[in-house]
Amino acid sequence: MSLRTVKYRDMGLVKPVAIIGFPSTGLVSSILSNFYVSQYRMEVIAGMSGPEMPPYCFLYNGSAYPPVRMYGHKGKGKKGRDVIVCVSEYAPKPEQCHMFAHEMIRYLRSMDVSDVICLEGITRYGEANDILVCGSGPGSMELMKKSKLDRMDNGMIRGMTGVLMYDGPLAGLNVIALMSAGNPNIPDPGSAAKMLEPMGRMVPGLKLDPAPLLKEAEEIERHMDNQEQGDRMDDSALYG
Repeated sequence: MSLRTVKYRDMGLVKPVAIIGFPSTGLVSSILSNFYVSQYRMEVIAGMSGPEMPPYCFLYNGSAYPPVRMYGHKGKGKKGRDVIVCVSEYAPKPEQCHMFAHEMIRYLRSMDVSDVICLEGITRYGEANDILVCGSGPGSMELMKKSKLDRMDNGMIRGMTGVLMYDGPLAGLNVIALMSAGNPNIPDPGSAAKMLEPMGRMVPGLKLDPAPLLKEAEEIERHMDNQEQGDRMDDSALYG
């Protein structure tokens, strides 16, 4: 499989931090990365495509783009950092993760990126450690401290994030994995909202109100409750 990354426009980003949001448990990473794009009205600056990726395009502001897009954002204020957000509705197959990760590394280095934050939704096990952080690379410790989250020092990171964690530092990248426990059965904007605060601490100037995501989570929960009540009524009519 061969991948191609095309640059569409130059926003003059200076040492941007990259945020990677490929689909994960509860679509947590996709929800949050798309939230950043929509709230900041980001522009598409690059796209990645390949012959084994799904044959569809994504329409944005009247233009067609490939399944994997990179959006740019200029930081606001003296301390605000420039940002690149990578968004995809397509999750690479296990055998594709190395090629995706290496093409992503190549592109990010061409953009003078040194800090990469990978968003991950993980399966929830109980109520403890609902959100965790881990990292690799010489500058990752400083970023993890800024998050003020519990650090995962032992465990396994799967998929493209896992490859980025061990190959990214070899290319000069500091790679952070920010993991929020999500519902594996439905989209989970509530879990995505939990990432906003630590992200704001790690990336100066990147602060958003979680209210829209929390409202969406309430609507999904209300819909699920109504559906369960309807199912119980159907069962009662059937067996009563």
